[in-house]
Amino acid sequence: MPMLAQSMIQTDNHTMATAQPRRLLVIHNPTAGRRRKKRLAEVVARLRQLGCIVTALQTTRRGDAEEFARAASPADYDVVVAAGGDGTVNEVVNGMVAGQGGVALAVIPLGTANVLALEIGLDPKNFDQIAQAIAHGPARNVHLGIANGRHFVLMAGAGLDAHVVEGVNIALKRATGKLAYVVESVKQAFGYDFPEITVRANGETYEGRMAVACKGRYYGGPFIAAPGASLENPKLEVCILPKSGVAGVMRYGLALPMNKLADLPEVTVVSAESMVILGPRGAPLQGDGDIVARLPAEISIAPQTVQLIVPE
Repeated sequence: MPMLAQSMIQTDNHTMATAQPRRLLVIHNPTAGRRRKKRLAEVVARLRQLGCIVTALQTTRRGDAEEFARAASPADYDVVVAAGGDGTVNEVVNGMVAGQGGVALAVIPLGTANVLALEIGLDPKNFDQIAQAIAHGPARNVHLGIANGRHFVLMAGAGLDAHVVEGVNIALKRATGKLAYVVESVKQAFGYDFPEITVRANGETYEGRMAVACKGRYYGGPFIAAPGASLENPKLEVCILPKSGVAGVMRYGLALPMNKLADLPEVTVVSAESMVILGPRGAPLQGDGDIVARLPAEISIAPQTVQLIVPE
């Protein structure tokens, strides 16, 4: 029996860890920048102080994190730790669901938005909280989404946001973080033609200019887009935005930081287990902040779940 199973007891819907040390596989990107490397080193040092057995693997190219996670065996590890942003988490999760199972997921948030960390109440700047959560935190059973065969944890979106993700300047993102997305959003607002997006869900058809299928409440940072969404709920909350052009971008861009996006009268929010998003063939679909598929897209709740370690 894997050590993780031996060191946990079930209480209600959560799995609580006992004092037995966890064996961790930390997957991280060594090119993440000096400050992020220091944050990673601080957390790893605390994990070892807490008695965890830590093995670290560095990625050298896209796909490495997925490959490492796929190979992680419950005979060797209790938890795979994704050290990076939401895109790194996405790669690790896709590797885990294709692997042997029996290993839980944890995160060391080192990314730009760290939306998953927000969802579970993890503070990216609180090294002690992160280490304590990974070493001793309970596990939640998280339902994943799947878009054209690719799993996602947080959201999948078509329309302007996907074009922004596809077009963002990576060098600027590394240097300025979220500002790079603001710059690209402004560029796209003036150059993007906002083609119609069609969503088919629950036997109904909805039209808009942007659609985001959410598994979590947050979008793009500490901004609530889908207040009814939950990682533990096997449902997608789909936000359909109909307005286009600079005026539409400004309207939604102002409403989102105020957590009022879903309250706008023209915005439709639909709860569904599956849907089809149609639009210009080949248009990008972003998942967890990376391009994961192309339209048309079939999106649904995946049959696989993962055990996600969260703070106490």
